[in-house]
Amino acid sequence: MVNRNQIAIQKIADDEVKSAIFSALEMINAKELMVKEGMTVLLKPNLLSAKKPEQAATTHPKVVQAVIQWVKQFNPAKIYVCDSSGGGFKPKTTENAIKVSGLLAVCDEEGEDVICVPFEATEREIYKVDNPLELDEFPSSRLLKEADLIINLPKIKTHGQCTLTCCIKNMFGTILRTNKAKAHAQFPTIDRFTSALTDIYSVSNPQLTVIDGYLGMEGNGPGSGDPVKLDLILAGYDGIALDTTVCKIIEIPVDDVKYLAFGEKKGLGTTDLSKIEFLGEKIENVKRKFKLPSGRQAISARMPKKIADYISNTVFKADIGFNAEKCILCGTCWENCPVNAIDPPGVRKKGNTPVWDKKKCITCFCCHELCPENAVTLKIPVARNAIFSWFGVVVIGFLAVLGTTIGLLVKFL
Repeated sequence: MVNRNQIAIQKIADDEVKSAIFSALEMINAKELMVKEGMTVLLKPNLLSAKKPEQAATTHPKVVQAVIQWVKQFNPAKIYVCDSSGGGFKPKTTENAIKVSGLLAVCDEEGEDVICVPFEATEREIYKVDNPLELDEFPSSRLLKEADLIINLPKIKTHGQCTLTCCIKNMFGTILRTNKAKAHAQFPTIDRFTSALTDIYSVSNPQLTVIDGYLGMEGNGPGSGDPVKLDLILAGYDGIALDTTVCKIIEIPVDDVKYLAFGEKKGLGTTDLSKIEFLGEKIENVKRKFKLPSGRQAISARMPKKIADYISNTVFKADIGFNAEKCILCGTCWENCPVNAIDPPGVRKKGNTPVWDKKKCITCFCCHELCPENAVTLKIPVARNAIFSWFGVVVIGFLAVLGTTIGLLVKFL
């Protein structure tokens, strides 16, 4: 039996990713999961979009290949490497991401028993969610049910909407194609969307997780941020605890990652790291503070939750813009906007940019995540948002009354 309360943190020395992964999995005795020969094993990497490994948007092929080689020691029947990338409105989107990310090449190298395909190319199944927080059911691959073992292979990245994308968020990729956009539209607030993420994760609840901290992403993640050579591998069984550990390593407040509290409430794991036995490196020895996305700013002051949420969703709401020099008018942003808040320009020529409707926008950042040219920009006009919100009206009204009162006091005293 494995100990679900163990997490291994292993440094990668001299780019020896395989050595670090094998060592981390040995520390947590992961071989106990390989209970028999002839197993079907499903690996779930992060395949956000068609970007090269050095751009740090997808799980690095060295990480995926090392885990494949670790699994092959136990004579499995099949190893599936599957995901459903963002931007599912265009055909062959995931196939393209598989090729560009380098995953197809390493899977081909590992032989015919390693099958790298999009989830949407497999047989489908409707999964019911037990005790749902938001999402009652969703379509996904039958492999989630048929696999003897699911290994989650997330990447450490910041995220414009969720602050962090790692273990829990990575399983959003089990939602097939355009259903991702539908989920954003159906659950537009951060609390509802992250609750739905928790429900999705609970269906597969991967038995093992290996986190790619070889190259991470900070800043405007998950697709347009800056690569960070973190040189870390984390391995364990509790996705909530692993994500909490990542928050500590990259110095993101745990409370800013909403799905962690929801996951703990749902019984999927713990955020209490005093219950975790850490093996290998200590958290304090591998810390590296990550820059947060420019399009999101958390409210950290002590105030009622409803007020904090209102201020976060109005005063700190991001404006979407487009870099005219980078934009190639490929249509990715408007084709994948779940609420049709982006339209093509009237004339599609170089220098023109898409048209954004702020009233429709739900700030899901799908356009920002999926833009192949990193041409979508995010900016928070705090002063303008504050002035033209009810919060601003109340503050301005209060200041006006206060000013009048002080004026009268001065006059009569």
